[in-house]
Order: sequence, then structure tokens, then C-alpha cells
Amino acid sequence: MTGKDGNKTQAIAIRLVRKWMTEIPPGDAILIYCESVAADKQYRVWKKWFAKHEDLEVSAIDASKSILIYRPIYVE
Repeated sequence: MTGKDGNKTQAIAIRLVRKWMTEIPPGDAILIYCESVAADKQYRVWKKWFAKHEDLEVSAIDASKSILIYRPIYVE
């Protein structure tokens, strides 16, 4: 999707990822594969977004065009 609809879709996806990160147990992760028709563009956009705007443990995996979002274990 491009334009306004694409932006809305991306915003919904970001909100869902934030919600999921609060629901998964510490030590788990979410792996997002960029498999759209424009996978390279999708990967660049997600990688840039998470690096700039989110306070999450994120690793970009260039070889598979995927984003790994990790919920660390906090030791008290």
C-alpha cells in the first residue's frame, strides 16, 4: 500500500507490535519478516522506524530482511 492507506496500515502495525511487546514474557522476542511485494523498501522503513522512534531492543537482520524485537530479562 502506498500513500495515506499505507501510512495508516504502518501505524496500526506499530501499535500492535507495542502491544505484543507488553504481552510476551521477558526473554522472548518477535521476529518480523519483510515479505511484501516491495520487501526491500518495507525492510528499510521498518528498520529506520524502530531505530529512530521506538525504545525497544531491536536487531535488523539484513540477510533475511527481518526485524528482531527482543524483550530483555530484567534482573533485580
